[in-house]
Amino acid sequence: MNKIFKYGISCLLVVSSAFLLASCDDDDATSDIYSAVYPSSVTMSLPSELQQYIYTDNTGASVLPMIKGSQITLGYNITPDNVTFNEVQWSSNNEKVAVVDDNGIVTALSGDDTGYSIIQVAPSAFYSGSGIYAVLKVSVANNLIPAQSITIESVADEVYAGETLQLSTVILPEDATYRTVKWSSSDETIATVDMNGLVTGKISNENHATVTITATSLDGANVIVSKTITVNQIVQPEEISIDQTYSLSSGYLWAIADKRIVLDYTTVPEDCTKSLIQWTSSDTSIATVTDGIITFNQSGVFGDITVTALCPETNNSSSITIRLEEGLVRELFRDQNNYNWYNAAQSGNGTASSHIWSYGKVTVTTYKQNATNQRGDFKCWSPKTWLHAGNYPIFAIRMEDALDKYDDVTSRNITLDASGSCAGTSFSGGLDGNNNKWLHDYRCSDGTHVFIYDLTTQKWANGGLLPTNAVAEFPTLQFKYADIRTLDYQIQYDVHWVQTFKTIDDVKAYIESEGLTYEIIK
Repeated sequence: MNKIFKYGISCLLVVSSAFLLASCDDDDATSDIYSAVYPSSVTMSLPSELQQYIYTDNTGASVLPMIKGSQITLGYNITPDNVTFNEVQWSSNNEKVAVVDDNGIVTALSGDDTGYSIIQVAPSAFYSGSGIYAVLKVSVANNLIPAQSITIESVADEVYAGETLQLSTVILPEDATYRTVKWSSSDETIATVDMNGLVTGKISNENHATVTITATSLDGANVIVSKTITVNQIVQPEEISIDQTYSLSSGYLWAIADKRIVLDYTTVPEDCTKSLIQWTSSDTSIATVTDGIITFNQSGVFGDITVTALCPETNNSSSITIRLEEGLVRELFRDQNNYNWYNAAQSGNGTASSHIWSYGKVTVTTYKQNATNQRGDFKCWSPKTWLHAGNYPIFAIRMEDALDKYDDVTSRNITLDASGSCAGTSFSGGLDGNNNKWLHDYRCSDGTHVFIYDLTTQKWANGGLLPTNAVAEFPTLQFKYADIRTLDYQIQYDVHWVQTFKTIDDVKAYIESEGLTYEIIK
C-alpha cells in the first residue's frame, strides 16, 4: 500500500476503569460495571490535492513544504470507532516556523528559522505521555524557489504486464521548494503511474507496447521531462535451444577465473518472457545458474556440470555440459568488466603505476622506483589462483619488453613471484630464482615476447617443486617487473595474455593461432 506520509504511532495499553454502584440489603447484592472506551490510535489526514507535495527527507520523515503566509487544514481519525473520548489536541513544536489551531488549520509563518515544525495531533485525554499521536513535518519557504530541471531515474526501462517499476526524480536546484512532481501516463491502457512514480504495466494485445511517463513540476514553472517505458506481455516459452560452442562436447574448457558464462540460446517464440525459463545446475558447488548466466564458484571446486533450461508450459528443455578445469589459468583481456591481471598498484617517489584496458590487452604504466629505475609489477588480483603442475605445468605470459621497446632501457628484471601452498607445503618467492629465470623466451613477429616457465622443472625459492598430483592454492601471484634502467621517466608496456598450457607445443600452437610467427631467443 502506498503511504502518502509516515506518522508515528505507539500503542498504549489501556486498563479499563470502572466504578461499582452497589445496593445492599440482607438478602441480595447487585452491581453494574460501566467502562469507558479509550483511543487506541490516531492518524492524520491531508486533503487529496496536497498529498502529491509530500516528500521524504534524508531522515526518512514525510515533509510537506509550505510558502510563508499559506494555510492548510489537516484532519484526523481516531480508532476504535466507538471511542468515548474523541477530542484531540493540536500542537506545533516550533511556532516560529508554523502554528496550528484547535481545528487543525496550519499557518506557515516564516522560513527564516533553521528547520521545520512538527505538527502533532493526539487524543486530548491522553495528550501528555500517552504515546498515541500522529505527526507531520512542515518546512516553510519565505519565497517560492522554482524547479529548473528534472531528471527521471529508474533501474530499468521496461516492465512486465501486471508488475511494477518505481521511478524517481532528481530536481534542481537542490533547494527548490517542491521536491515532488505530478506524474502522468500517455496511455493508461498500457501503463498507469501513481502519485509516487510507481508504474504498473497493463495487459494488452501488443507484446511490447511503449508508453510515455511524464513528470511535471508542481510549482507552475512548467518544467517537464518524459521517459519511454516498454511494457512486455507475459508470453510463455515453448522451446529452447542452448548453443554448444563452449560446451565440453565441443572441446572447450573453462578456467575458474573466467567467473561466469553468459549462455547463448534461442527460444520459440523468439520474444517470449525469458524469465519464465527454469534454469538448474547439476552441481551448485561448482557453478550456479540464473537467467542463463552460469557463475563459477571461487572456492577451488572443479569438475563437470550440466546446466538445463526448461520451458515449464511445454516441458521442452535444452542442456549444456561444461568443464571447470583444474589448473587452467586464462586471462585474455576480452571482457572489460571481468579481468583479473593488471598492475600491482604500487607507488613511490611521487609517481604511481596504473593500467588501461583495451580489447585483448592492458597497458601498464610504471612508477619511479628510484632516481634511475622504473618499476611496474603485474599482478593477479583474484583472491586465489589455482595451479596444477600435473595438468597444466607450462605458465606463460605474452607481453612487451621494455628492453626492446625503449632505446634508453639498458636492463630490467622479470621474476615470477608467488606465495601459496599445495598438499600441506608452503611455496613462496621467485620461480627458479629471482631475476630473468624463465625457461624460454619467444620473440613474436609483432615485437612482443612470450616468457615461458615450467612448474615441473623449475623450483620456487621456498618449497621447491610443486607436487604434480594436487591443486595448489596461490593467494599471491605476480610478475615483478623491476629495475628498468636507466630511466628518469615513466614508461608503458602492453600485456596481451597470461595462460597455463599442458605442453610447450600448445604454447607454440596458440601463438600461431593469433596469426603470429616467433623466434626462440632462449
